[in-house]
Amino acid sequence: MISSVSSIGSDWFLDGITNLQRQQVKTQRQISSGFRVADASDAPSQAAALVDLGSHLASAKTYQSNLGRIQTEVNTAEQAVSSVTTLLDNARSLATQGASSGTSATDRQYLAVQVRSLVQETVTAANTSVEGRFVFGGDQDQSPPYAVNSTSVTGVDRLTAAVATRTIVNPDGQSVYRARTALTIFDHSDSAGVPASDNVFAALQGLATALQSNDSTGITNSIESLKGASDWLNQQQAAYGTDTNHISAEQNRIADSITSLQSRISDIRDTDVAQAATDLSLEQTAQSAAFGAQAKISQRSLFDYLG
Repeated sequence: MISSVSSIGSDWFLDGITNLQRQQVKTQRQISSGFRVADASDAPSQAAALVDLGSHLASAKTYQSNLGRIQTEVNTAEQAVSSVTTLLDNARSLATQGASSGTSATDRQYLAVQVRSLVQETVTAANTSVEGRFVFGGDQDQSPPYAVNSTSVTGVDRLTAAVATRTIVNPDGQSVYRARTALTIFDHSDSAGVPASDNVFAALQGLATALQSNDSTGITNSIESLKGASDWLNQQQAAYGTDTNHISAEQNRIADSITSLQSRISDIRDTDVAQAATDLSLEQTAQSAAFGAQAKISQRSLFDYLG
């Protein structure tokens, strides 16, 4: 009977020590890895919440990355529009020189060459690319939208359909940004495809043609066309400024959302190192105490039990 009791006591002791050691290993792993929940078995009741939060975090980070790319695109587009606005200012200066009664036909020919150069620079701006994409290319952003053609009414050829349906929406389904095309910005036309009075390419081409033809009236008229084109570009640049503000607000909002999601995940998953260290110390103390108690029990003889 005494032997049976002793056997039960030994089994109980070994089970207790095994559990303590297993818990110590678990606690040590939590401290070294930094994770209280490393897999679903560590917290079955919270596994679904972690998966859901992780999915939302991944989506938020993808959206944040997309916003960064769009911000770069918008900044690049705005700079291109600004550069063309400067080119139009230069063209108006050339037009003013050409309109002067003291300017000879030969001088106007020289001025026309300079305006043709401005057309080329404007086409270059319209074909601006970033990360391998033409920012004014719309849905065909792998191809340059324009090429110079001095015989065309607008001085250029359209190389793509210039349609833009790409829209960036936030996680709530609200539109954040929609791309604009070179057709809208530099080649503004009516529904029939006729260049509008503020068409940038047409204004520059009109001035170049008038200078080339020594047409004083045409040169004078082109000054007003250039002003209209410049005003139109200023509106487009302002629109890009609005886009920049909108995107910046979205970036701040999604950054806050990511921080919140990470915090919620951390509350479930991450180790409270201070608490874990305390738990480990208590577990080690309990193990030492158990070994000490077992040692005292082992020193007792049969006569101790018989009294």
